[in-house]
Amino acid sequence: MGDCAEAEIPVIDFSAYRLSLTKPDTTQFQKLVDGVHKALTTIGFFFMVNTDFPQEKVDELYQVSKKFFDLPFEAKQNPPISANGSHGYAHLERERINRDLPYGDLKESFNYSSATEDNEWPMESACPGFKTTNENFFELCVPLHDRVLEVMAHGLNLEDPLFFVKRHAKPNRSCLRPLFYPSLDDVTVKDQQVRCSEHSDLGGITMLFQQVPGLEVCKRGGGYVKVPLVEGGILVNIGDLMQRWTSDTYLATRHRVLLDGTPAERSQSRQSIAFFGNPSEEAVIECTDNSNKYPPIKCREYLDQKFNTAYK
Repeated sequence: MGDCAEAEIPVIDFSAYRLSLTKPDTTQFQKLVDGVHKALTTIGFFFMVNTDFPQEKVDELYQVSKKFFDLPFEAKQNPPISANGSHGYAHLERERINRDLPYGDLKESFNYSSATEDNEWPMESACPGFKTTNENFFELCVPLHDRVLEVMAHGLNLEDPLFFVKRHAKPNRSCLRPLFYPSLDDVTVKDQQVRCSEHSDLGGITMLFQQVPGLEVCKRGGGYVKVPLVEGGILVNIGDLMQRWTSDTYLATRHRVLLDGTPAERSQSRQSIAFFGNPSEEAVIECTDNSNKYPPIKCREYLDQKFNTAYK
């Protein structure tokens, strides 16, 4: 799968448009815009720091999610992941993003989307606070996600800096996903199985909260780089839909999580939290530069095609 080395993922200071500001700090905003634009046109990933996102809420979701993932299988499987991947529990090996591999990934997740009001949840008595903690965290992610979209629009010199934000209005299939990589002590690992197979994300932008290292990102020239932990940093990348939307100006980069190396490391569980931002279901995705490089398509149709493959 190529060599893997240490390399720099850009760390971008968001203090010029942190969540506590009602409008950007004009003295530093262009530097922020330029940094994001350069990152997304080169490696496709960056860390944002000084966002004002509350770390205690990240810790809270880790704690309540761990209690959920520690439940017996029977208590977790209701509700199972929906057909379009937007809501519910995905058990070990349920998801196979890379269809070239014969087996599913060695991870568990719970997907939450606010797209529908009749979402099912595990019983409150089984995991107190799980539903409300996920819902509250989702709502905390939305304004930060929107700020990234606005910065991207500035980087692309779009006439309306809220171009992307307006097209991400609800209802959309944005998704919060606490992820769990269990100990492999009692797991028979099959040939070519990994924690999370090589893939690029499907939709708009992703914000990832990491607990421990493990993610690897593909370089444009080939080979992989290890993504470090950055204190207070939130990792951001874009998905295939956004690359299409920007006529390949912004890059949806392939990434993966391999099996941890030593027996001791394989015995350790790990967690992460991903927020996948997706456009409105009926938004028409047309090339922002008017090049018509790709034909227009509704977001709903595009995501249905992608998710049907991952959860087939």
